[in-house]
Amino acid sequence: MVKYKLMKTIFYKFTFRMILLVGIIVGIMKGQEARQKWVSKKKMKYEARKAYQKDQKTDGSQVVLDEIEMSTYHS
Repeated sequence: MVKYKLMKTIFYKFTFRMILLVGIIVGIMKGQEARQKWVSKKKMKYEARKAYQKDQKTDGSQVVLDEIEMSTYHS
């Protein structure tokens, strides 16, 4: 369990640094305003995905249904 948490931490740091690195390249090519916009968009998307995954892990009482099951259940 400790290895898994360590790997997640390392992956998060690596992903965040890659976003910033690509943001610098975008800033050079398109300007600082475009860089800030791009970095904030990617950062928010990554954090939203991370929060969703955390929410799915903590809420074990609900079963995730696919589209067919959803349509059958709500019909």
